[in-house]
Amino acid sequence: MAAVGFGLLAWSVVSGCGDGKPSTDTSLTEATVTGVVKANGEPVTEGGTIAFNPSNYGRKVAPRTAEIGPDGRYTLTTYTGDNQVSYGGAVAKKHPGVGLRHDFATVTPGENTFDFDVLAEGSKKVSIDPSRIPKAGKRRGR
Repeated sequence: MAAVGFGLLAWSVVSGCGDGKPSTDTSLTEATVTGVVKANGEPVTEGGTIAFNPSNYGRKVAPRTAEIGPDGRYTLTTYTGDNQVSYGGAVAKKHPGVGLRHDFATVTPGENTFDFDVLAEGSKKVSIDPSRIPKAGKRRGR
């Protein structure tokens, strides 16, 4: 019985994770990505930028960036595989916290369409109440 247990343990270790690194796309195959950036379900009209970052441990490349049009639309070319998506410019200034948001898209060869809602589930509109910020030099709770 102990031999069976040891055999199963040995098999699970040998057939396991390979080199331990996650599966990634390291090719330099490019694809077109289009879509609409929305806030609360409506296309953003203030503009800004959207960036797709296809960099990973096996492919070190710069992010691909596009302007967000007045109708919320964007078009860009990026590499296939997993891309981290971020936002900047006017859209991030108008909606606090959006500049810190990261979405993800798995880009496949050919044409891809990804619509993003920067105020959807997973993001929160941030508001700061200045009266709750401690004054410099004062200690709380003493």
